Amino acid sequence: MSKTTLLLFASLATLATAAPALAQNVGAQDASDVSEVVVTGNRGQARTVVSSVAPIDVISGEQLVKMGGAAPLRDALTQLIPSFQAQTVGSSSWDSLARPAGLRGLGGVHVLVLVDGKRRHNSSLTNLNTGNLSNGGNPVDLDLIPTSAIARIEVLRDGAAAQYGSDAIAGVINIILKKNTDGGRLNVNAGERYSYNGVSDGETVQADIWHGFKLGEDGYLTLALDAKTQNDALRGSNTTGQLYFPLAGGAPDPRELTANRYQLYRGGLPKTKSASLSANAGQAFGEVDVYSAATLSFRDAVVGQGFRRPNSNQNLLQIYPDGFAPNYTLDEVDYQTTAGAKWLAAGWNLDLSTTYGRNRVEHGSSNTLNASLGPASPTSFHTFTSSFEQWTTNLDVSRQFQVLGGRDLTVAAGGEYRWERYRTRVGDIDAYRAGGYVYPAGYGNLAGRAATVGAQGAVVLDPSDEANISRANYAAYLDLSLDVTDKFFVAAAGRYEDYDDAAGDVWSGKLSARYEFSDAVALRATVSNGFRAPSLSQQGYAQTSNQANIVNGAFTFVESKTVRPESAVGQALGAKPLTPETSTNYSVGLALTPLPGLSITLDGYRIELRDRIALTGLLSGTGVSQILTRNGLPSNLSVRYFANAIDTNTTGLDLVGAYARDLGELGRARFTLGFNWNKTRIAGIAANPTQLAGLGLTLFDRQQRGSVTVSTPRTKLLLGAEWTKDRWRVNLRESRYGAFDSQNNVVTSDQHYGAKWLTDLEVGYTVNDRVTLAIGANNLFDVYPDRNTVPDTNGFAPFGGNSPFGVYGGYYYGRVSIDF
Repeated sequence: MSKTTLLLFASLATLATAAPALAQNVGAQDASDVSEVVVTGNRGQARTVVSSVAPIDVISGEQLVKMGGAAPLRDALTQLIPSFQAQTVGSSSWDSLARPAGLRGLGGVHVLVLVDGKRRHNSSLTNLNTGNLSNGGNPVDLDLIPTSAIARIEVLRDGAAAQYGSDAIAGVINIILKKNTDGGRLNVNAGERYSYNGVSDGETVQADIWHGFKLGEDGYLTLALDAKTQNDALRGSNTTGQLYFPLAGGAPDPRELTANRYQLYRGGLPKTKSASLSANAGQAFGEVDVYSAATLSFRDAVVGQGFRRPNSNQNLLQIYPDGFAPNYTLDEVDYQTTAGAKWLAAGWNLDLSTTYGRNRVEHGSSNTLNASLGPASPTSFHTFTSSFEQWTTNLDVSRQFQVLGGRDLTVAAGGEYRWERYRTRVGDIDAYRAGGYVYPAGYGNLAGRAATVGAQGAVVLDPSDEANISRANYAAYLDLSLDVTDKFFVAAAGRYEDYDDAAGDVWSGKLSARYEFSDAVALRATVSNGFRAPSLSQQGYAQTSNQANIVNGAFTFVESKTVRPESAVGQALGAKPLTPETSTNYSVGLALTPLPGLSITLDGYRIELRDRIALTGLLSGTGVSQILTRNGLPSNLSVRYFANAIDTNTTGLDLVGAYARDLGELGRARFTLGFNWNKTRIAGIAANPTQLAGLGLTLFDRQQRGSVTVSTPRTKLLLGAEWTKDRWRVNLRESRYGAFDSQNNVVTSDQHYGAKWLTDLEVGYTVNDRVTLAIGANNLFDVYPDRNTVPDTNGFAPFGGNSPFGVYGGYYYGRVSIDF
């Protein structure tokens, strides 16, 4: 931690400890942090944060605004919740946008996302980047929900598959939308990245607005809109080595001495434009409360890719005489709508709802070519379309009974029907067509050789890769909770799910208990088992693409092919049909409120995940080439597929604390602390298929094992201090991300990245009752990850690409907020 940051924290702490007489009053706003009522994890009975039987965090909409710099929702949660982590991806097509994120060391596919208690539909974008923990799943994209529409977010850090269904292995994120009948706010944020090698980039402007309206006597309508534009941020280095073919006599081309070699690699923070809208409404009709909610989002993006040298077999001099860096392009539309009704019948609370959501993405490539088509090749392509749609209908009922001499027994039950479909469709035929172009004389050592097939810098599908998979799921649950005594609370839940595909059926269960030793000390514990059906994308997705990988101790572009497990190539390499993942969760914790305004929770957990689905390593060699040739594919591809490859055990500890003090004339101070320690080890690896063993290959190689066990920090520390006085507000945050490693198949190519401290600071001033100004900086001291140690001639960003806080340095911004 920097000396400057230590001084800032010390100053605020001094204010908090000065003048003992001022320390007795804790404002209602601060006290509400521990007494706020939550609905997640407590079917049919609301409880407070501190009295919850499982660990739960509550993030207010106001906290999201104060994160500054128009931070995407997943990044805001990363900075506020110690066990939540969003990966930052340097440049990997859509993984640079729909970035992998998860709880407690697991992936986004192991976290269930709800909006007002209703399941949110998944994205059609699959997580494929090296080192991600979702491995081909298509988690919910949190960034497509307008932040301005959010009243609060409840994050349940506990296995909840028995209560909410498949995916809730690591926890549940429940986004509660605003239900205002009046008022509103406009926020305008603008900022950019710190200068890097003399250039500032990543310029961002975001405006968001919401307004509440009254419907009838007791109804509400809240509308919200977020719009954002962001320029790219590049951190590439010099491209070294030969760029051009030698002259006829063998002498180097003189352009080697004058060519621009800086940032030819265009990978980095994507250039994006997006807009998200929402409407949330409710109205009582007699004894029935009718409600509806809808979101609609648009997003366009351009993601720079690696540089193709003039002398490579991926280029044509007639089109790009000095080489080129292609772009991956994305055009996305996402929407979801919910309608439902709540009423009381015979003492039972009933809630009937239906939700439909769809995500559709047009994938493409610009500033590119398909070299095999020769000089007539197009320079832009629509490569394929992906879509995911989900329709969920729920009936939930609950009621309280008096038992054991007046004790409250809450009974909640319900049923769910869910249908979902995942599709991919090929785009332009020229994006994947093999044109057969052979390089003529004048192309140096490439003369007489075939050019590379496929659009460059693109994810390409051919007709055999197309997917159209759907399934239906029926589920029923029962949830019981009982205050046995004033101090002892127990709960039990059970759920049955039946899928109409190979996932089959499953029972999940959960037991929870909480004992309150005093008003200040409580012990809580849970044990549960969970279940996650293979994602439709894991079953059906296939593609061809270029990716950077470490080969022979240096970064190299690799042409790879992801195949479906049931495909002919997959079968020839030992692939088997995917089966569900199963889990067993244990947790035990303490909830402490020893002083007014002070709350502390400490929770330990263990998640045993079996038959975990993962990507194999890149499979290549003579035997693989022969299999590819027999199936009409280029023989130079490296192949991978999804498999139930590993069993993992994840053990961790969450510590969360908050303390608020009224300082009288000195204002008010609030301090927060969050710490997570998390370790995943591999408990078992699936037997190597005989097909691979015969080729001398391994199903789940050392590099893939490292992605699960060491590619993310084991520790994360979050410190926060906020001081307010009169019109002024100062918000200071300090984050420490522990060390992490990039493990390769060759030990000498392993890389280690040390722990880093990051400082965020924002100063706000309330001009009048309506207008507030703020300026601030995220990563105030412009900290970068450690540099790579593996040789690189391609000019990639020289920092650890899987860094938990990115490779783009500091960001400064200003914000204007207007209430109305």
